[in-house]
Amino acid sequence: MARKRRRQHLIAGELNLTAMIDVAFQLLSFFIMAVHPIDVLTNLNVFRPSQESEQVKDNTPPNMIRIMIYRDAWTLNENPMKFQDLDKVMTKLAEHGKDQTILIMCRAESKHRQLIDVLDMCARLKLTNLSVISSN
Repeated sequence: MARKRRRQHLIAGELNLTAMIDVAFQLLSFFIMAVHPIDVLTNLNVFRPSQESEQVKDNTPPNMIRIMIYRDAWTLNENPMKFQDLDKVMTKLAEHGKDQTILIMCRAESKHRQLIDVLDMCARLKLTNLSVISSN
């Protein structure tokens, strides 16, 4: 019988986890109370206009160039023309200024390739102020 008691005593070893759980909760509560949260809104980089820029306002409307793309034709400010002529006129307009606003309007029946050609032309001329819309 003495042998059985020794085997049961060796087999039935217990590990008390209560102390480790208490320490884990104490560490958790310490870190929650000790951490100072970072205020995200104070670290945002927002570029606000200065008061001086409000005083100096330019009331001139932007130079707007309207290119309409039809199925087999293009218009520049309601003037019909071929793509080669459009390219020549846009090259001359780009020499005067690269800050011109270009509104590209695509009709529903126009081809995607025509839009890509106009966008490639604007990229080649380094015109970056573009807006593309579709119309019926």
